[in-house]
Amino acid sequence: MKKTLTLLICLLSISVFAQVNQTDAKGKKQGAWEKVYPGTRVFMYRGKFKNDKPIGTFVYFYKSGKSKAVIEHSETSRSQGYFYHESGGVMSYGIYNDLKKDSIWVNWDKTGRLSSRESYQNDLLHGMKVIYYLAPIGDRSQRPMTVYNYKNGQLHGEFKEYFENGKTKNSGGYENGKKIGVWESYHAGGVRMSLVRYKNGQRHGWCIGYSTKGKEEGRQYYYYGRILQGKELKKKMTELKRLGINPNE
Repeated sequence: MKKTLTLLICLLSISVFAQVNQTDAKGKKQGAWEKVYPGTRVFMYRGKFKNDKPIGTFVYFYKSGKSKAVIEHSETSRSQGYFYHESGGVMSYGIYNDLKKDSIWVNWDKTGRLSSRESYQNDLLHGMKVIYYLAPIGDRSQRPMTVYNYKNGQLHGEFKEYFENGKTKNSGGYENGKKIGVWESYHAGGVRMSLVRYKNGQRHGWCIGYSTKGKEEGRQYYYYGRILQGKELKKKMTELKRLGINPNE
Protein backbone atom coordinates (compact mmCIF):
# COMPACT_ATOMS: atom_id res chain seq x y z
CA MET A 1 0.00 0.00 0.00
CA LYS A 2 2.85 2.34 0.95
CA LYS A 3 4.65 1.61 -2.33
CA THR A 4 1.46 2.22 -4.28
CA LEU A 5 0.91 5.60 -2.57
CA THR A 6 4.49 6.66 -3.26
CA LEU A 7 4.09 5.67 -6.92
CA LEU A 8 0.86 7.68 -7.22
CA ILE A 9 2.51 10.78 -5.74
CA CYS A 10 5.42 10.45 -8.18
CA LEU A 11 3.08 10.03 -11.14
CA LEU A 12 1.01 13.04 -10.02
CA SER A 13 4.15 15.17 -9.70
CA ILE A 14 5.28 14.16 -13.18
CA SER A 15 1.81 14.90 -14.55
CA VAL A 16 1.71 18.39 -12.99
CA PHE A 17 5.26 19.16 -14.13
CA ALA A 18 4.41 18.02 -17.64
CA GLN A 19 1.58 20.54 -17.80
CA VAL A 20 3.88 23.53 -17.13
CA ASN A 21 5.61 25.59 -19.86
CA GLN A 22 3.70 23.99 -22.72
CA THR A 23 3.12 25.20 -26.28
CA ASP A 24 0.55 23.97 -28.76
CA ALA A 25 1.09 22.68 -32.30
CA LYS A 26 1.40 26.27 -33.54
CA GLY A 27 4.07 27.09 -30.98
CA LYS A 28 1.77 29.27 -28.88
CA LYS A 29 2.11 29.25 -25.11
CA GLN A 30 -0.79 27.55 -23.34
CA GLY A 31 -1.60 27.01 -19.67
CA ALA A 32 0.69 27.47 -16.67
CA TRP A 33 4.16 28.89 -17.21
CA GLU A 34 6.91 29.53 -14.73
CA LYS A 35 10.61 30.33 -14.70
CA VAL A 36 13.26 30.14 -11.99
CA TYR A 37 16.46 32.12 -11.49
CA PRO A 38 19.39 30.14 -12.98
CA GLY A 39 21.03 27.85 -10.45
CA THR A 40 18.24 28.30 -7.89
CA ARG A 41 14.76 27.06 -7.07
CA VAL A 42 13.48 30.61 -6.69
CA PHE A 43 10.73 31.55 -9.12
CA MET A 44 11.35 34.48 -11.43
CA TYR A 45 7.70 34.51 -12.45
CA ARG A 46 4.54 32.37 -12.47
CA GLY A 47 1.44 32.81 -14.60
CA LYS A 48 -0.83 31.44 -17.31
CA PHE A 49 -1.12 31.90 -21.07
CA LYS A 50 -3.92 31.37 -23.53
CA ASN A 51 -3.01 31.42 -27.20
CA ASP A 52 0.32 33.10 -26.39
CA LYS A 53 -1.34 35.89 -24.39
CA PRO A 54 -1.01 36.22 -20.60
CA ILE A 55 -4.28 35.75 -18.70
CA GLY A 56 -5.25 36.13 -15.07
CA THR A 57 -2.63 36.90 -12.46
CA PHE A 58 1.09 36.93 -13.21
CA VAL A 59 3.44 37.17 -10.23
CA TYR A 60 7.09 38.20 -10.54
CA PHE A 61 9.67 37.70 -7.79
CA TYR A 62 12.98 39.11 -6.63
CA LYS A 63 15.83 36.63 -6.29
CA SER A 64 15.16 36.79 -2.55
CA GLY A 65 11.75 35.23 -3.23
CA LYS A 66 9.83 38.37 -2.31
CA SER A 67 7.15 39.72 -4.64
CA LYS A 68 8.44 42.09 -7.30
CA ALA A 69 5.27 42.66 -9.32
CA VAL A 70 1.70 41.45 -9.75
CA ILE A 71 0.07 41.94 -13.13
CA GLU A 72 -3.68 41.39 -13.41
CA HIS A 73 -4.58 40.58 -17.03
CA SER A 74 -8.22 40.96 -18.04
CA GLU A 75 -9.91 39.22 -20.95
CA THR A 76 -9.56 42.45 -22.90
CA SER A 77 -6.22 43.99 -23.81
CA ARG A 78 -6.15 46.03 -20.59
CA SER A 79 -4.09 45.01 -17.54
CA GLN A 80 -3.24 46.44 -14.13
CA GLY A 81 0.30 46.40 -12.80
CA TYR A 82 1.46 46.61 -9.18
CA PHE A 83 5.21 46.81 -8.58
CA TYR A 84 6.85 46.44 -5.17
CA HIS A 85 10.06 47.46 -3.45
CA GLU A 86 11.93 44.44 -2.17
CA SER A 87 11.20 45.76 1.32
CA GLY A 88 7.50 45.16 0.61
CA GLY A 89 5.96 48.58 -0.05
CA VAL A 90 4.24 49.49 -3.31
CA MET A 91 6.70 51.07 -5.76
CA SER A 92 4.37 51.87 -8.66
CA TYR A 93 0.92 51.25 -10.06
CA GLY A 94 -0.45 51.69 -13.55
CA ILE A 95 -2.32 50.37 -16.54
CA TYR A 96 -1.16 48.38 -19.57
CA ASN A 97 -2.92 48.30 -22.91
CA ASP A 98 -1.76 45.47 -25.17
CA LEU A 99 1.11 44.94 -22.69
CA LYS A 100 2.28 48.55 -23.18
CA LYS A 101 2.18 51.24 -20.50
CA ASP A 102 -0.91 53.43 -20.84
CA SER A 103 -2.69 56.21 -18.94
CA ILE A 104 -1.50 57.40 -15.52
CA TRP A 105 1.31 55.66 -13.60
CA VAL A 106 2.02 56.57 -9.98
CA ASN A 107 5.29 55.94 -8.13
CA TRP A 108 6.22 55.85 -4.42
CA ASP A 109 9.50 55.63 -2.53
CA LYS A 110 10.40 52.86 -0.06
CA THR A 111 8.67 54.66 2.80
CA GLY A 112 5.39 55.00 0.89
CA ARG A 113 5.79 58.67 -0.03
CA LEU A 114 4.55 59.82 -3.42
CA SER A 115 7.54 60.48 -5.70
CA SER A 116 6.11 60.97 -9.19
CA ARG A 117 3.10 60.70 -11.45
CA GLU A 118 3.38 60.24 -15.22
CA SER A 119 1.19 59.70 -18.25
CA TYR A 120 1.82 57.09 -20.95
CA GLN A 121 0.48 56.20 -24.36
CA ASN A 122 1.67 53.20 -26.35
CA ASP A 123 4.54 52.61 -23.86
CA LEU A 124 5.85 56.18 -24.32
CA LEU A 125 5.61 59.17 -22.01
CA HIS A 126 2.72 61.23 -23.35
CA GLY A 127 1.18 64.10 -21.42
CA MET A 128 2.20 65.42 -18.02
CA LYS A 129 4.92 64.04 -15.76
CA VAL A 130 5.20 65.44 -12.23
CA ILE A 131 8.09 64.80 -9.83
CA TYR A 132 7.25 65.65 -6.22
CA TYR A 133 9.24 66.81 -3.23
CA LEU A 134 9.24 63.95 -0.73
CA ALA A 135 6.94 65.00 2.09
CA PRO A 136 7.75 64.21 5.75
CA ILE A 137 6.58 60.72 6.69
CA GLY A 138 2.90 60.87 7.60
CA ASP A 139 2.36 64.09 5.64
CA ARG A 140 0.20 63.50 2.56
CA SER A 141 0.78 66.91 0.97
CA GLN A 142 1.84 66.90 -2.67
CA ARG A 143 4.38 69.58 -3.58
CA PRO A 144 5.50 69.49 -7.22
CA MET A 145 9.23 69.88 -7.79
CA THR A 146 9.29 69.55 -11.59
CA VAL A 147 6.49 69.42 -14.17
CA TYR A 148 7.22 68.16 -17.68
CA ASN A 149 5.00 67.66 -20.71
CA TYR A 150 5.65 64.92 -23.26
CA LYS A 151 4.43 63.98 -26.70
CA ASN A 152 5.17 60.47 -27.98
CA GLY A 153 8.18 60.08 -25.70
CA GLN A 154 9.70 63.52 -26.33
CA LEU A 155 9.61 66.64 -24.18
CA HIS A 156 6.99 68.87 -25.76
CA GLY A 157 5.16 71.79 -24.19
CA GLU A 158 5.45 73.73 -20.95
CA PHE A 159 8.17 73.01 -18.38
CA LYS A 160 8.21 74.25 -14.79
CA GLU A 161 10.44 73.71 -11.78
CA TYR A 162 9.50 74.89 -8.28
CA PHE A 163 11.16 75.73 -4.99
CA GLU A 164 9.88 73.87 -1.93
CA ASN A 165 7.88 76.96 -0.97
CA GLY A 166 5.88 76.59 -4.19
CA LYS A 167 7.41 79.55 -6.02
CA THR A 168 8.65 79.10 -9.58
CA LYS A 169 12.37 78.30 -9.94
CA ASN A 170 12.59 77.76 -13.72
CA SER A 171 10.07 77.93 -16.56
CA GLY A 172 10.20 77.42 -20.30
CA GLY A 173 9.03 75.24 -23.13
CA TYR A 174 10.03 72.34 -25.37
CA GLU A 175 9.16 71.34 -28.89
CA ASN A 176 10.05 67.84 -30.11
CA GLY A 177 12.61 67.44 -27.33
CA LYS A 178 14.35 70.79 -27.86
CA LYS A 179 14.16 74.00 -25.83
CA ILE A 180 12.25 76.82 -27.48
CA GLY A 181 11.12 80.34 -26.66
CA VAL A 182 11.76 82.25 -23.45
CA TRP A 183 13.22 80.43 -20.44
CA GLU A 184 13.23 82.24 -17.10
CA SER A 185 14.94 81.47 -13.80
CA TYR A 186 14.00 83.00 -10.46
CA HIS A 187 15.60 83.64 -7.09
CA ALA A 188 13.97 81.85 -4.13
CA GLY A 189 12.21 85.07 -3.18
CA GLY A 190 10.41 85.20 -6.53
CA VAL A 191 12.55 87.83 -8.30
CA ARG A 192 13.66 86.95 -11.82
CA MET A 193 17.30 85.83 -12.07
CA SER A 194 17.72 85.36 -15.82
CA LEU A 195 15.93 85.36 -19.15
CA VAL A 196 17.28 83.13 -21.91
CA ARG A 197 15.83 82.73 -25.39
CA TYR A 198 16.01 79.48 -27.37
CA LYS A 199 15.34 78.47 -30.94
CA ASN A 200 15.42 74.82 -32.00
CA GLY A 201 17.39 73.87 -28.88
CA GLN A 202 20.02 76.63 -29.21
CA ARG A 203 20.35 79.97 -27.46
CA HIS A 204 19.11 82.59 -29.87
CA GLY A 205 18.42 86.27 -29.15
CA TRP A 206 19.15 88.53 -26.21
CA CYS A 207 19.83 86.70 -22.92
CA ILE A 208 19.69 88.79 -19.76
CA GLY A 209 20.89 88.38 -16.16
CA TYR A 210 19.29 90.14 -13.17
CA SER A 211 20.27 90.99 -9.60
CA THR A 212 18.39 89.76 -6.52
CA LYS A 213 16.45 93.03 -6.71
CA GLY A 214 15.39 92.43 -10.31
CA LYS A 215 17.75 94.97 -11.86
CA GLU A 216 19.39 94.06 -15.16
CA GLU A 217 23.08 93.24 -14.60
CA GLY A 218 24.15 92.21 -18.07
CA ARG A 219 23.11 90.84 -21.43
CA GLN A 220 24.58 88.83 -24.29
CA TYR A 221 23.36 88.20 -27.79
CA TYR A 222 23.27 84.68 -29.23
CA TYR A 223 22.74 83.80 -32.86
CA TYR A 224 21.83 80.11 -33.24
CA GLY A 225 23.96 79.09 -30.26
CA ARG A 226 26.93 81.40 -30.88
CA ILE A 227 27.71 84.57 -28.91
CA LEU A 228 28.14 87.67 -31.05
CA GLN A 229 30.23 90.53 -29.69
CA GLY A 230 31.88 93.75 -30.82
CA LYS A 231 31.92 94.49 -34.54
CA GLU A 232 30.25 91.17 -35.39
CA LEU A 233 27.32 91.99 -33.11
CA LYS A 234 27.00 95.53 -34.48
CA LYS A 235 27.03 94.21 -38.05
CA LYS A 236 24.35 91.60 -37.30
CA MET A 237 22.09 94.17 -35.57
CA THR A 238 22.41 96.51 -38.56
CA GLU A 239 21.60 93.67 -40.96
CA LEU A 240 18.54 92.51 -39.00
CA LYS A 241 17.24 96.07 -38.71
CA ARG A 242 17.62 96.59 -42.45
CA LEU A 243 15.68 93.37 -43.12
CA GLY A 244 13.01 94.24 -40.56
CA ILE A 245 13.73 91.11 -38.50
CA ASN A 246 13.31 91.00 -34.73
CA PRO A 247 16.74 89.95 -33.30
CA ASN A 248 14.94 87.64 -30.86
CA GLU A 249 13.19 85.67 -33.60
